[in-house]
Amino acid sequence: MNDTVHNRRGTSLKWETNGELAGADLRNILHRLQEADPNAQGLNQCDLVDRPQQT
Repeated sequence: MNDTVHNRRGTSLKWETNGELAGADLRNILHRLQEADPNAQGLNQCDLVDRPQQT
């Protein structure tokens, strides 16, 4: 039997009390997705645009 140590982080995801995925896990998932899919490059970015106020 081979006793090699794998250099991987844990495979379980952490969740916040509000039901959201923990920030570090979310960043890791988005980073991996961006590496695998060039169309996902903009997922981490948010353009703040002034929107007209509704009256």
